[in-house]
Amino acid sequence: MQGRDGRDRFEALDAGRGLCALAVAFFHMPLAHPLLAQAWFPNLQFCVDIFFVLSGFVLLHAYGDRLATGRQVARFVLMRFGRLWPLHAATLGLLVLLEAVRLAYLSHHAGTPVATPPFGAGHRPVEIVTHLLFLHNFRTFGDYSWNFPSWSIAVEFWASMVLAVAVTAVGPRARLAFAGLAMLSALALWWASPRTLFAIQNWGILRCLFDLFVGALAYTLRDALRLRRPAATAAEAASLLAVAAVVALAPQAFGACAASLVFGAAIALFSHGRGALSDLARARPAQSLGRWSFSIYLLHLPVIQVFTTAMHYAEQRTGLPRTVILGHDRYLDFGSGGANLAVAALLVAATVPLAALTYRFVERPSLAWFRRNDARLAASAGEPARAPAHTAVHGAALVPR
Repeated sequence: MQGRDGRDRFEALDAGRGLCALAVAFFHMPLAHPLLAQAWFPNLQFCVDIFFVLSGFVLLHAYGDRLATGRQVARFVLMRFGRLWPLHAATLGLLVLLEAVRLAYLSHHAGTPVATPPFGAGHRPVEIVTHLLFLHNFRTFGDYSWNFPSWSIAVEFWASMVLAVAVTAVGPRARLAFAGLAMLSALALWWASPRTLFAIQNWGILRCLFDLFVGALAYTLRDALRLRRPAATAAEAASLLAVAAVVALAPQAFGACAASLVFGAAIALFSHGRGALSDLARARPAQSLGRWSFSIYLLHLPVIQVFTTAMHYAEQRTGLPRTVILGHDRYLDFGSGGANLAVAALLVAATVPLAALTYRFVERPSLAWFRRNDARLAASAGEPARAPAHTAVHGAALVPR
C-alpha cells in the first residue's frame, strides 16, 4: 500500500492483512480440532471487518483526491473490477473444473457414496453466473455456493462504488459525512441483523458499508496518531492488545460493531509505521504474506475441496479419517484433537505456496493489464494515470460454516 509520508508502502498494514488471511483459512478448515470449542473461536470472523475497514482506509488514501468527476469514478470502477474479479473468476473456474472431474469419476463409478452430488445445491451451474456478476450475496438462491468466502469480494465491489460516489459528493476529507454514513449503515445493519454483527448472506453489503466508512473516517483522523518513536512503539503494542482483546472477549451481539472502531484506530496508527512492531512487520516473510493474502483468501477453499474429496475417498477404504457432525456441520476426524489441529495447520501452510503462484500468474498480470488500460483512459482525457493501492479485499472475508 503506497504511503504519502516518505514510505512506498504501508508495510505494517500489508503484514497484518497476511496474518488475517491465514486466520480466515484456518477458521474454515473442516477438522474437528479442540479450538472449535473455545468461546473466542467464532470471533475470528472479525477478520472480515478488519479487511473491510482496511479497504475503506486504503481506498480513500489512494483515490480520495481523484474522485471529482464521473469519468474519474468510472476509472475507479474499472480498477476495482481489475483488482477483485480476475482472481475471483480464476478460483471459481478451478472449482468448476474440480466439480466436472468429480462428475466424470462418479459417472464411471456408479454407487460410490458421496457427501453431495456433483453440481448439486451450492454448486449449480446457474450460480456460476451470479458469482461472475458479483451478485451471489444478494438474495439469489439462499445458499453459500461455490467459493463461498468470495461473498466479501462481491459486496466490497458494490460497497466501494457507494464509497466512491460519497467521496465525489462530499470530498475526501468530509469527516462528519463519513461518520454519519457509518452510523446510517450501522442502523441499517441493526435493522437487518439485530442479533449479530456477523451478517453475511443477503445483508453482508450493510456490514461492508459500515466498515468501509469507518475506514474512511479513520483515514481522515490519521494525522492525529502520528507519534514519535518511543510513544509509537507503546501505542502499537497497546493497539495490538486491544485488537486481541476484541477477538478474545467481544460478545457475538450487534454491539460488537464497536470493534470496527478499534480496528480503524489500529490501522491509522500502524499506517505511520514508526514503532518497533512495524519494524517487525517489514520482515520479508511478513511482506510476502501480505502480497499473497488475497490469493490465500480465495484459494484456501479449493484446497479444502480437494482435500475433503480425497479424504472421503480414503475413508471408504481405510476408515480414517472419520466424518463427524458437530452442531450442523461436518468435520473430518483423524482420531485426536492434536492430529486434527496439525492437519488443519498443514492445510493452511499448503495454501501459501499455491497462493504465491496465483499471485504471480493471475493477480499481477491481470492488474498490470487493467493499469495499462487505465493509463490509456487517463491519456485520452488529459488526466494523470495512477497506481492503485495494493489492497486485497477485500478480503477478504470470513463465513460461518
